[in-house]
Amino acid sequence: GFEIFEKLVDTCWIPIIIFVTAYSHYAVKAFEINAIDYIIKPVTKSRLLKTLERIKPVSVPEKNTTLQIICFKHFSILANGKEINSSWRTRKSEELISFLISEKGSFVSKEKIAEALWPEKDRESALSNLYIAYYYIKKQENKTGVRIPIESERGKMRINMELIVCDILEFDRLIDAGNRADDAERAVCLERAAELYQGLIFEDGYYTWVNTIQGFYEYRYVELLDNLIEYYCKNSDMKKAGYYEQKLKTI
Repeated sequence: GFEIFEKLVDTCWIPIIIFVTAYSHYAVKAFEINAIDYIIKPVTKSRLLKTLERIKPVSVPEKNTTLQIICFKHFSILANGKEINSSWRTRKSEELISFLISEKGSFVSKEKIAEALWPEKDRESALSNLYIAYYYIKKQENKTGVRIPIESERGKMRINMELIVCDILEFDRLIDAGNRADDAERAVCLERAAELYQGLIFEDGYYTWVNTIQGFYEYRYVELLDNLIEYYCKNSDMKKAGYYEQKLKTI
């Protein structure tokens, strides 16, 4: 049963799972993957009816949902402006999404993901935990009706960045656009990028793998602040220059 579950993770559809077995000692593992129920044989009609009553209809996804993911400081997943991840039971599912976002839409091997998220576990246990985290995301999709665009193929995963609005992507886009613009337009782009930077990327997560990417974006932020200070000093706007100097001091 658990082997079938792991294969289902590689598909686009994961069913509601109920275990029916003569062995009680797998119950903990079953509920770790959020099985709806765990029935010990022999199965009675009354017991089975209780299980069926627990099954809720799958929500129909909302049409034209705008999915926004905030990564600077506090990690949030917003659907049409409403946060949908605030009540999630496990932060490992959030960490999985965060890790895939840090890879900017590239496919990553599941072994690499498992090793990054569960460095203290052996390979088999880490992969098992990965499947559990991914399955929990799929279950949350059923509850909220909002799809997180994670694509799972055999041996690898990615998040489709084209289907989300993400502050990291917009931050990068604004800096790149500023680098191609004249001085005035560049300042506009950099100011908008500065507004997006609310703190270290994934700051609230305390993830073990995040230091390098945090350093990269902090460096880009410091660089854009220096550029804004230089621009406004050059144009004798000392109020704005002082504003960005103060931001630089608070890092």
